[in-house]
Amino acid sequence: MSQTNSINSQISKLQSIKYFTPTRSISEANSTLSKVEEIIEKYAKVLMTWKKENDTIQHASDSLWDLARVEAMKSNCTNTWDSAWNYAWKEASQSARTNYGWYGSEFLSGETVRDVARDAAKYASRYVAFESVKEKLGGTNPFEYIIELYSMGIRPTYFRKIDEQEKFVVDFPLKVDGKNVIGCYLHGDKEISFTHQWIDYCTNLKPTNNPESKRSFV
Repeated sequence: MSQTNSINSQISKLQSIKYFTPTRSISEANSTLSKVEEIIEKYAKVLMTWKKENDTIQHASDSLWDLARVEAMKSNCTNTWDSAWNYAWKEASQSARTNYGWYGSEFLSGETVRDVARDAAKYASRYVAFESVKEKLGGTNPFEYIIELYSMGIRPTYFRKIDEQEKFVVDFPLKVDGKNVIGCYLHGDKEISFTHQWIDYCTNLKPTNNPESKRSFV
């Protein structure tokens, strides 16, 4: 397959994503958690092969971006990630604005739109850059699992420290009592136990069941 055809194939995969949709109820979101957990475990397992001693899993993910770009340039696969970034940025920002309050009763700040679009564009770029040289980098593209999470209509974020352990956080666009909120899922949770507003990232967490429940991230 030529480089151009390969890039087109990767972009085509991105074009099937409907960012941050559908909006689910909490019970509907909870019914997907076993699949989400499986995807995250695969993602973390691949990243562990790149993780250096005394480093973090998140740093391994970030470092692979640089490694993939360098290897792509060495292989004359330059600019494989530009169109992926542009496409994901446009689609993700439009979805966040249109579907989640930009013009609705719950104002979604421009900064929040930029944040969610930047993350989507970042992961799209990482996926395409790594995909272009994945045979030289071990044959398994860890970012394909992030793309799969986006394809489910949810928002993958990062590994965060909680109780001295790194755990991956996923945001679920939810509809609760007629309002758009985010379900904050931490890998390993049995259900979505906290929600927050779109404008708040892992802050001002509201428990879904037990009012005494608390959680904080580092």
